[in-house]
Amino acid sequence: MQDKIIIYTESKFLPEKKYVFQVIFNEILGINYEFFDTSVSQVYKFVLPNGKYIEFADCFFTNIPESIGYCFAKYLPSKISELKGVLSDEVVPFLYGNNTYTEHAKTLYCGGDIIGSSFFMLSRWEELISEKFDRWGRFPEKDACAVKYGFIQKPLVHVYAELLRKIFADYGFEIPQNQIFRKTLTHDVDYIYKWGRSKDFLKSCCADLFKRFSVRTFKSSLKMRKSGQDPYDMYSYLMDLSEKNGLKSTFYFLNNKLNDWELNTEKGKEIISLIQKRNHNVGIHSNYYLEADSEKVKIDKEYYSKIFNRELIHNRQHFLKMRFPQTLRMLEQNGIIQDSSMYYPHFPGFRTGMCIEHSVFDCETRKIMNIKELPLTLMDVSLLKARKNDEAKDMVDALISTVKKYNGNFVCLWHNSSFNAKEWNFLDGIYEYVVNA
Repeated sequence: MQDKIIIYTESKFLPEKKYVFQVIFNEILGINYEFFDTSVSQVYKFVLPNGKYIEFADCFFTNIPESIGYCFAKYLPSKISELKGVLSDEVVPFLYGNNTYTEHAKTLYCGGDIIGSSFFMLSRWEELISEKFDRWGRFPEKDACAVKYGFIQKPLVHVYAELLRKIFADYGFEIPQNQIFRKTLTHDVDYIYKWGRSKDFLKSCCADLFKRFSVRTFKSSLKMRKSGQDPYDMYSYLMDLSEKNGLKSTFYFLNNKLNDWELNTEKGKEIISLIQKRNHNVGIHSNYYLEADSEKVKIDKEYYSKIFNRELIHNRQHFLKMRFPQTLRMLEQNGIIQDSSMYYPHFPGFRTGMCIEHSVFDCETRKIMNIKELPLTLMDVSLLKARKNDEAKDMVDALISTVKKYNGNFVCLWHNSSFNAKEWNFLDGIYEYVVNA
């Protein structure tokens, strides 16, 4: 049997701690571990197979009465401590604890609470306690601690896992890298075609002339229409590009009246057949996010499962509308096994501190859920804040470089509608750049 780590922790909040141990030791590091509860408080003790041990501070759970719980604003991080010079050139932020770091012959003590900090990022309990929401019912991104303290582009839980890997290696226990960098290409299909009906084309042309004041776009639209093309019909292009790079695209379809009508036209049936024949992936793009909406999600899932002749078990929320954990609970009830919605549209990066598919935790029931989260890394709309093409490429490079560093999964969302409109002109070629990077 493979050598395993033994963990000793105070007998408080064991479901929460067990969850973090599972994500860090099992899902990221891929090593065996066993944990025992102890009366000793304020530290997590990691005993290596060679008898040496490492201690990290327990500053979060140890100071909270379990009968009351942690879901209160007073327990939000109020100060970030930074550990420098230990993990190569990486600055390690601790949301709880401090940057104390003392070594002895067989032991090491670190004052940073990596378990409490990891739980904060993974569980998203800061979103659960929020009383403020934007017009879509979403948690306000600017209120997120990762945004306010400037570490949203750092996959924090992976950073902690690598810190453990480094320290364990220094003390004689090597953990081989079991993750490889991957790229997942996804496409939200809000509208299958832009000009499914003649009136849609007329409305679009009027908007080109009188809203966008773009004669160039108007002429381009006329040219495309005459040739029988549609600006949103990018399905073959997207699949070609994925296949050229040994990948598969995932198309998340939104259930609305227009898509319903178009899927029953000959052109719509051709799209369905094309995706099926080329064996690319399909998911639902749910427009609902509360448990009261469960029946509507069930209808969407059954509808698209019938159309594509396969059970659809993957989901992304329309407008990334999420309530944590209510949305995931509702999706799980309807047989969804993977969601891919965790992302802040104006702040690309790592909303859960992760860049691989991972388990999620329900802070209200205090249980690990069956549904998994595949967090987004980059959405096309986020690049519109770039002022020029090169600046957008820099944003892409920074994110891909970070995901590669942690052998994660770079998950990109690029809508089928994000190519030919005027606002996308300066980003011409960026999607291919993302795929080929």
